[in-house]
Amino acid sequence: MDREQAVEVMEITVRSLSETVGLVGSIAANESAELRPEIPGLITSIRFDEGAAVKQGEVLVKLDTRELEAQLAETRAGFLLAEQNLQRNRLLLEDDAVSKLEVDAAVAEHSRLKAAIDLLEVRLAKSSITAPFDGVAGGRSLSAGDFVTSQSVITTIDDISRLKVEMEVPERYLPNLKPGGTFTLRTATSEAGGEVAGEVYFVSSRIDESTRSTLVKGHINNPPPYLKPGMFANITLVLRTVEDALVVPETAILSTPRGTVLVMPKEKDGTTVAEFVPVKTGIRIPGYVQVTPVGPPVKAGDKIVSAGVGGLILFPGMKLKPVDPVVTPEKPTETDRDL
Repeated sequence: MDREQAVEVMEITVRSLSETVGLVGSIAANESAELRPEIPGLITSIRFDEGAAVKQGEVLVKLDTRELEAQLAETRAGFLLAEQNLQRNRLLLEDDAVSKLEVDAAVAEHSRLKAAIDLLEVRLAKSSITAPFDGVAGGRSLSAGDFVTSQSVITTIDDISRLKVEMEVPERYLPNLKPGGTFTLRTATSEAGGEVAGEVYFVSSRIDESTRSTLVKGHINNPPPYLKPGMFANITLVLRTVEDALVVPETAILSTPRGTVLVMPKEKDGTTVAEFVPVKTGIRIPGYVQVTPVGPPVKAGDKIVSAGVGGLILFPGMKLKPVDPVVTPEKPTETDRDL
């Protein structure tokens, strides 16, 4: 009588699998700006607290405007006189009492002074330094009484209502990169199990020639307080997800000269025998691998030889004695691929 080969048997399962890659990235504010005055001047008041929330358009710093106000008053007086001269010359032109040239000169003077008023009003408006967007004010090293120029940094404003994450992804993963992809990250300050989810919104159209990688950016909405701009982060980027994937243990895969096969116990004439079924492998996760049939159909619930196929002497038609597996590997849902 032919000897039966004892083999561990499991069922093929169906699950959602994600292929991922581990990266290192950096965190940045959604928007960040250094607050500088557009015009030079003396600070008369500072109207924000360091680390406090500020609103777009809120006046944070006031500069001394006395000289500008005096210049504006002087220019407006000159403008009123120019306006009167222009009206008078136009009336005199009707009686040929003045030349057209004199009227044109009065028009030019009137326009020059009007432009000067507009310029001074703009400069006056710039003496009030406002928040460019909603955010949090940073620290400051200037005080009321300091003289500032356009090179002076008063403070920084950071919008941290959501955060940006920047990462460099090797070019070999480019086919699976697209806006809308997802990722998770952890930092040195993360609590146990404190992974934070984000979404990709930008994939650069260029590859860096020196690193052979492309820049990818993502957003984290409603970030936890422990995440700060400037931090480094360990990122798990999801490259692709396959729903309803057929999954088998890695130990069930047998490589033969004719390709990859699964050994499936089949009933024949009242005996369990080995049948070699060709498959194509896909996403690999620790302990498991996705399979796709390339010949006879393979479906969830089908039984397979789950271990030892590379060490046992197996051939098509061989009698098998199915037994329960000794060890069942854990079933993670993602790959654990590092650079």
